Amino acid sequence: MKNWYLSKDPTERIIILFIGVIIVLALFYLLVWSPISISHNRNLSQLESKRQLLSWMERTSIEINQLQNSSPAGRAQSGPLLSTVDSTIKSSGLAQTMKRLEPQGNDKVQIWFENTGFDALILWLGTLANQHQIQVDSINIDRQPEAGKVNARLVLIKASS
Repeated sequence: MKNWYLSKDPTERIIILFIGVIIVLALFYLLVWSPISISHNRNLSQLESKRQLLSWMERTSIEINQLQNSSPAGRAQSGPLLSTVDSTIKSSGLAQTMKRLEPQGNDKVQIWFENTGFDALILWLGTLANQHQIQVDSINIDRQPEAGKVNARLVLIKASS
């Protein structure tokens, strides 16, 4: 290769060298710079999306705290846990997204919701806590592609008197 290069006259060598530099720069752009740039832009987009979600969650948290503080606490429970939970689900409009409701003894109920409104779910949980002294024992919430919609699995218990 070196002999071939040296056999060319000086003008051809400069042209070959110039083309070689252009090829090296093009390969650098295609194999290094472009993938890094695309990844950086994708990460910036994801970061902005997560910041918006965090902002929404903080605003919702403030609203929930205000609702909890403004609701009268300490009212007596209105009947057995399962019937109270079932009737409040129906009155809150969550019945159509509830997939399962299972009692776990006398003091626990497990509930599954699919594609339900997050705000409605949180308001319903606040109502249970404030008006019926029913607390969340465990909760798993999965965000759905549609804004404000979640899948949730909850275990509710009667609050201790």
